[in-house]
Amino acid sequence: LNIDFMVTEFKKNKIPVKSIVQNVNTKKTNVILSDKNILLYGREYIQDMIENLTFNIYPNSFYQVNSIQMEKMYKRALDYANLQGTETVYDLYCGIGTITLLLSQKCKTVYGIEVVAQAIESAKQNAKINNIENAKFICGKVEDEIENLVAKSNMPNVIVLDPARKGCEEKVLDTILNVKPEKIIYISCNPSTLARDLKKLLSTQEYELKEVTPYDLFSHTMHIESVTFLKRVEL
Repeated sequence: LNIDFMVTEFKKNKIPVKSIVQNVNTKKTNVILSDKNILLYGREYIQDMIENLTFNIYPNSFYQVNSIQMEKMYKRALDYANLQGTETVYDLYCGIGTITLLLSQKCKTVYGIEVVAQAIESAKQNAKINNIENAKFICGKVEDEIENLVAKSNMPNVIVLDPARKGCEEKVLDTILNVKPEKIIYISCNPSTLARDLKKLLSTQEYELKEVTPYDLFSHTMHIESVTFLKRVEL
């Protein structure tokens, strides 16, 4: 691939592409992207809007490619949360802070936890450019940082989960069951690991599965996303 020729053609023909970034990965593993990015054209990030918020998205940051369905899915999650402005919320596996910052407009405080350092830097930047001050971001493994957060902050009224396809670590689910938030909202891209994790969350009979709403973000494929709403049983 003649990258210089491609970039030259983009410039010459004024093709409306914001950025071209080359990712170099020399490791023979199942990890697709490395941390080495070379900016070939444009700026090092692209921008998108969700509702009234602007997000800077960097090459190694996760972002849903179907933005229309993404907004519908996030709106459903916010509807399930039904925040009144007084709540403490944990957003686990928060990525660049998309859901976190949407939640921040409706709650007292929200904490986002994510293991990818570049994503957390993006999340902090996104909070700043949107003038949001009640969203706090933590970089680290969710299974470790959620325990630290519980010890240092107010107990969460609502916990939002949006893990990768492998689902949640069992330690995360155990901590959630110990904390006992009023509501759990689980956004999943894998029905199999969702079913496994829901079995764990429902095993104590302290939560009721209220609703599961599926979303088709990848037409003509077998993949499906969903938003699940669990509510603590009132004794």
